[in-house]
Amino acid sequence: MDSFAALKRRTTELISSLPEHLPAMPSVSLPKPHQHVPKGTWERIDVPSLPRSSHSIDIVAGTAYIFGGEGANAREPVDNSIHAIKLPNSGAGLPADYYVIPAKSTRGGNGKGKEKAGDGDEQGSGEVPIARFGHATAVIGSRIFMFGGRGGVKMTETLDEKGRVWVFDTKSETWSFLDPVSPIKPDLQGKAPTYAPARSFHSAVATPKPNTFGEKRVHPHQGGGGKNLSRAESWKEWVQGDSAEVGIPQRPIVGHIAEGAKDEDEEGYGTFIIHGGCLSGGGRASDTWAFDVRSRVWQELPSAPGKARGGVSFCVSKSQLYRFGGYNGQSEEGGELDVLDLVVDTFDDQVTGGEEATVSARGTWKTLVQADAEAPSTNEDESHMPLAQRQGPGDVWPGPRSVASMAALSVGGGREYIVLMLGERDPSNNGHAAAGKFWDDVWVFQVPPQGGKTGEGKWMQVETRPYDEEDDKSALGPGPRGWVASAPMGELEENGIVVWGGLDAENKRLGDGWIFRLD
Repeated sequence: MDSFAALKRRTTELISSLPEHLPAMPSVSLPKPHQHVPKGTWERIDVPSLPRSSHSIDIVAGTAYIFGGEGANAREPVDNSIHAIKLPNSGAGLPADYYVIPAKSTRGGNGKGKEKAGDGDEQGSGEVPIARFGHATAVIGSRIFMFGGRGGVKMTETLDEKGRVWVFDTKSETWSFLDPVSPIKPDLQGKAPTYAPARSFHSAVATPKPNTFGEKRVHPHQGGGGKNLSRAESWKEWVQGDSAEVGIPQRPIVGHIAEGAKDEDEEGYGTFIIHGGCLSGGGRASDTWAFDVRSRVWQELPSAPGKARGGVSFCVSKSQLYRFGGYNGQSEEGGELDVLDLVVDTFDDQVTGGEEATVSARGTWKTLVQADAEAPSTNEDESHMPLAQRQGPGDVWPGPRSVASMAALSVGGGREYIVLMLGERDPSNNGHAAAGKFWDDVWVFQVPPQGGKTGEGKWMQVETRPYDEEDDKSALGPGPRGWVASAPMGELEENGIVVWGGLDAENKRLGDGWIFRLD
């Protein structure tokens, strides 16, 4: 019997010779998986020209509200009126209604165009905001919240309004303001009010959270201070319930219901968040601040990684803040998408015996980094470093940019995209007195589902076309530009974004408005 070693050798030789005696197999090329290319359309809004840059636009209930900005020449602001445009609903070529809302205070005062603070008054101490540019706004409910900007006699001063947040009510078409107060958290009580430092060319977003608040707790045997929480005293009382107040279905007491109704906007809810920008004195910022509308308290959130910058692209999606780009004083930023998780904290205010809620950050910023870019540097130890997740080789990214448009859109099926478009690609050598070079592209980043990892998403460039094939004016879209204002259309069209104005490469301020729709 052959030894085991010899048997093993002959078996190995037999197997190695098999490829020489087998017939050649035809080569088969497997098809590559289809690469989805997102598509979108551009439609020019039929409305009178409103040339401006460094302005704001917000959309509430189908109406776009434009405020502030620089006019025909640099550092020449437009008035402090609201310019309102009733947007068409999915109608190519339909004209939009346009009207002007003069600045008027909720308390009854009126603004007079480019009004200035009175003698001895601090800037912004009036009843309506003065004309400005480089401010930032966001929407909660039916109200528009605004912070910061530049104004004053020479229009070069950063407006220091001591943390004041201006509020425009789209229902009454009037202005009011919220000045910050001391924190009510137990560990912060008794401290002087803290607020975000004055700034311009920053960015802002808003979230409707927190929008539920704990009622004052009442002991079951306590009277007077609230409703007794013990069970009904009798079967009859349980059956009748609150019929004495609201009636029965066949005979409702409507007046009482209306009398007891509350306006959620007036009650106050939600959080207004600002980030980055240019500080008074010339420096730039990387800090993030959250203003709780109900309590009127500013809270500082973690600062973002990398260099301080202004003109960042900033949006909120699925309880996360997203940041891209910006100008660091020397060049445009790019190659990184920064993400910060938000949570709602509840706590006992130890004053009224009730619970309060506030939005805060969970952990620090995380950074999704382009494959050939360097991860952001940090002086912190390894346990506190931002998470750097790299996309694979061959993945494409939008180029570095600032003063661009970025917004989150829902397109059905639970899918949500971040849409980034336009913006400045190279700064001017003459600073704010001249224009740089601009992008005219559109990109989308699919937001991972709740519980998914940020790195699961990726950037894709959008192919665009005119909304109406016969609309020659919309064939090329808005063209290269930056310093634009933009806002998602919300309930009017969930897949739409309005872009207004901006600056082109000839340093001309543009007055046209466009609707981008993601297919």
